[in-house]
Amino acid sequence: MKFLKLIGFLFFLSGCIDPLDIEVEDKNGRLVVIAEITNLNESYNVTLQRTADYETLVNPKETGAKVSVFDEQGNEYSFIERKAGKYWSCPSEFIGEVGKDYVLRIETMDGSIYESDVETLLPTGQVDSVYYVKSSREREVNGDTYIEKGVKIYSNFRDNEEKEFFRIDWQGTYKFRSAPMDNNNRYCWNTEFSKFDIKLHDDQFTNNSLITDYQITFLPDGLRFTEDYSFQVQLKTMNQGAYQFWDLIKQQFENDGSIFSALPAQIESNINSITNPKEKVLGYFIVSGVSTKRIRIPASALTGINEAALSCNQFRPSDPLPEYCYDCAKYQNSTSERPSFW
Repeated sequence: MKFLKLIGFLFFLSGCIDPLDIEVEDKNGRLVVIAEITNLNESYNVTLQRTADYETLVNPKETGAKVSVFDEQGNEYSFIERKAGKYWSCPSEFIGEVGKDYVLRIETMDGSIYESDVETLLPTGQVDSVYYVKSSREREVNGDTYIEKGVKIYSNFRDNEEKEFFRIDWQGTYKFRSAPMDNNNRYCWNTEFSKFDIKLHDDQFTNNSLITDYQITFLPDGLRFTEDYSFQVQLKTMNQGAYQFWDLIKQQFENDGSIFSALPAQIESNINSITNPKEKVLGYFIVSGVSTKRIRIPASALTGINEAALSCNQFRPSDPLPEYCYDCAKYQNSTSERPSFW
């Protein structure tokens, strides 16, 4: 049997998308759609790819498509293709509003048309507080066990009176100094995301209640604590369909600890082919109401070891050095531009 390589999932907040391989039966190049809009004042991303034979290393990007979101008044908001297969909205033209209905529409270069179900941007829950506690955990490397120091991040949040489903996301940004080889001796900022640490909450037994001491993540000591660390929690309210979609993805990662395990169930999409109703589409159009809160963790919380600089010092004079040794902006997910919230 042939298998397909399914796109990477998501997310986040700044359009971060990471690769994910899922085994499914051969369906001859299905369209895969990953899209999310929220009430946040930011650019929203729609990623379009095609499935490919499992042996194929790269999923074909769906380029040259016309991608739009329509609201309940029929207003159209266009997405611009900035990179192959990645389409972005303009925040000055479109920001999602709580209570409004939205439909995603895609027209590919061959004239095929796809539309999502009508999705409502639901009222947000409320992040009440975020705090951290110094902690440690055991790690095993090459058969040896050692204690890794760090901080655990917790949040208290409140849901609404209605039945709701939540996904809890986070992103963290830290400032770090460039390696000694960088003559500019400057600072850069690195942003990391929750990636596949998928945290979901069903408020079946907690309507209109304060959920306390909810653990978000553990952050180990290291480069991220050489300076202060800015941590943001995002509480995303979604409908049951989106919740089930993420729950199945979560099960996929937790099943035998392998992303190559068999799918626990068929992941249903809310996107349909208008041109060919028999064509199945993969992925989901997610519409989320989001509440956020940001805290600053001081560098004094932990020791803060600059692994990037240490790794540069370990090279012999004759060895070619990685680019980030001369330019900290070349370090993964880093930039030399100061974030607006810093």
